[in-house]
Amino acid sequence: MLAQTRTWSAAASLAAIVLTHSQSFAGLVAQYDVGTGANASVIQVDFTNGNAYQVTLRWDTAMNGFDALQAATSAITGAALAYDAYPFGNFVTGIGFDADYEYGNGDLWPIENYWHYWTEVNGQWEMAMFGASDRMLVDGSKDAWVFGSSDAPQAVPAPGAAEIGVVCMWHRFRRKRR
Repeated sequence: MLAQTRTWSAAASLAAIVLTHSQSFAGLVAQYDVGTGANASVIQVDFTNGNAYQVTLRWDTAMNGFDALQAATSAITGAALAYDAYPFGNFVTGIGFDADYEYGNGDLWPIENYWHYWTEVNGQWEMAMFGASDRMLVDGSKDAWVFGSSDAPQAVPAPGAAEIGVVCMWHRFRRKRR
């Protein structure tokens, strides 16, 4: 009876780890791979509800950050992009992926109802001090769009990383018992 209790206790602990770990990274809703070419850049979009989407965009011809966002959203069914065009560049007002859509143009101060543009520099996210139309992509570059917050983009793990870790822990636990 004691061995059975320990087994159930271990199973309950494992279930708790899976649920807790999965919920802590519940932000990643989907990843997409679009375009063709020798170069690849990642675009991440974070919504106020915590949902995040990542797009790996493959390309060959020179492209700026806005062109990348436009190419990514036009290639994905259910994605949307709204923006205002100005002589100096484009101002992104709306981005959507499936049911997630945020729109704002910065007119509700002090509420940050607009998209913040981020770039990754030396492995760290930095809020861009320039517009997406002014940033030229390089192979391996990462851009992010965060709505309604000046917080850095959320850390998003590789899909399935949590589940792989839990399975490895489970097998290790089972081996020790034998």
